[in-house]
Amino acid sequence: MSQLLEIPIVPISQAKLDAPFEEPSVSKDVTKQLLETKRPVNGEIELTLFENCNIECDFCHHDKQSVVGLTRKEMFAKLPTIEKFLKERAGTVEYMQVNMVGGELFQDRWLDRLCDDYTDLLKEIARIARQYGHRFQVVWVSNFLFAGKERIKQLMDDLRADDIPSYLIVSYDFEGRPMSGRYRKNIKWFGPEYILSINLVGTTDSIKAFMEDKDDYFKWLYETFPIYFDDYIPDRGFDHLCPSDSQMYDWWVFVADNYPKIAPMRDLIENDRNQMHCLSLNKLTVFPDGSTANCRWDRYDQRDFVTKYERHDNAGMMQRFMDENGCLSCEYFNRCGFRCYTQWDWKNRERDMGMCAMKAFFNYITKGEKWESS
Repeated sequence: MSQLLEIPIVPISQAKLDAPFEEPSVSKDVTKQLLETKRPVNGEIELTLFENCNIECDFCHHDKQSVVGLTRKEMFAKLPTIEKFLKERAGTVEYMQVNMVGGELFQDRWLDRLCDDYTDLLKEIARIARQYGHRFQVVWVSNFLFAGKERIKQLMDDLRADDIPSYLIVSYDFEGRPMSGRYRKNIKWFGPEYILSINLVGTTDSIKAFMEDKDDYFKWLYETFPIYFDDYIPDRGFDHLCPSDSQMYDWWVFVADNYPKIAPMRDLIENDRNQMHCLSLNKLTVFPDGSTANCRWDRYDQRDFVTKYERHDNAGMMQRFMDENGCLSCEYFNRCGFRCYTQWDWKNRERDMGMCAMKAFFNYITKGEKWESS
């Protein structure tokens, strides 16, 4: 593919960071054609029902007091948007995953009413998905600090009885919130039958704590459940939480050497061919107020990104990522999962390696070549 288009490889400069925005080298349609072999086989609907939450996490920038999206009427008002997306993606993906996220979905003060609404909502989404031929599953992201575990298990069981595969994703943090007591009891009570994965967010602080390797409970989790490390999505005023290129590289190397089963790095270590980890070519994000995007919230604007800001299509960022890193001519193109484009394009991210961090990582795991700062 690299012979079809001559795409310039231009390292980013401070002048570019200060410019209003940078245009990718080719059109969005061409970018999508170039990435067709890397497009994930699954689709994703990220249904952010509301922002309201009962705890504060440093990596999450939701309005914890907001009540937008909490009513049954607001939840069901999202169905036409979901149906439109499912119809458009019919026959283009092998299966669809519905990510149910908040805020905290399982707050005890509203639990019975919310679980009733969730059940009815998911049964309607399932009906629509089947209408357009989609296989799908549902995952529920929670901080796992709830008391009403029996009601949540009933929700999972009721959906499974209706042939709606449903699983829980547990949010984990190395510091800053209660991670013992009820949290650990809930994890043990649900176990691998219901828990799909334990998910962590790769902020500068969590990466540092992770690499200190002093968390014995995490080591037990690693041996018991699949672990997934999510890239941190930056927000204005929190640049200090966004890892630099070199910290990302050090983090991946540490995973490869010590915890190689952690996803998504596991695929990069084990497989010669991988899909891109970002699902935005097959993704719809629905926000509490019913608005939509590829993945970026409406609080972002052009000041935050190097590439021209387009809320509903990430292809411009994808192309600039390939332009800057020379992906189409890279020896690791087939193996690479690329990066979170929103984080990579963040204007105030520290770019301190002078080369692609992913390429440096592959040099390490395939050739034993360790990148060192000059």
